[in-house]
Amino acid sequence: MLSRMRRTRSTRITSDAYAVTKVTLKAIQASTDACAPLKSVVSAVIVVLELIEKVKSNKKECEHIAERSAELVQDIWRHTKHFNVALPTEVEKSVVKIEKLFKEIKIFFEELNKENILERIARQDRNKNQVDEYGRLLDEAMLHFNTNLELSIYRLHVEFAAADQKRHAAVLAVSQMSESERLQLLTQIRGDVHMGKHAIVSAGIFFFRYYPAMPISASPLRTQISGIGHVFPRTLSRLGSKAVSSMSLSLEAFVLR
Repeated sequence: MLSRMRRTRSTRITSDAYAVTKVTLKAIQASTDACAPLKSVVSAVIVVLELIEKVKSNKKECEHIAERSAELVQDIWRHTKHFNVALPTEVEKSVVKIEKLFKEIKIFFEELNKENILERIARQDRNKNQVDEYGRLLDEAMLHFNTNLELSIYRLHVEFAAADQKRHAAVLAVSQMSESERLQLLTQIRGDVHMGKHAIVSAGIFFFRYYPAMPISASPLRTQISGIGHVFPRTLSRLGSKAVSSMSLSLEAFVLR
């Protein structure tokens, strides 16, 4: 009798955990911060969770898939919700790939739930191996997403550095400096932008790795960005306060947008 009561309570706790997880996922799906591909992933994951609740065999392995799936969705949301524009192409492709994987997992669990007791016994080892394989594929897909995200951050900042160098050149073009002074300062700017670029990239990767759920406005990234100006103090002092203010605002706006 006591054993039966324990099993009932264990099942009820598991059901409550699933319910809480689905509420969390639906909140992400309804969020304006969630990109379109992620919303599709959430839809697939919710269906997978509902199917896993009904599974009769390999419960432990299946529940691990459910937990990993929910974690993966939340990780993607934390890393992409600060993009107020379309995701970089390579990052979006990673999310689409994850969506396709979840659709495949959904089909597997649909077939698993159709098996009768004799089929479950006969296919238990095969099904367990397939569930383990899906766990490996989910980990691989998340690694691919993280790699593409960091590469995108690097590429965006390289593009920003190039655009920023053009803006510096435009400021110099209308200044009262002599030709030799302009050439000297342009050379200095190229070196300074190169150094500043790497400082920005380091700050960006540090933020996404160690502060994934923290708003940018409250994170050390703002402090690091504001300190990047110290990388090229000589250049800033020669451009004047107005140009420095413009550069500072454009840098912060780029990272925060």
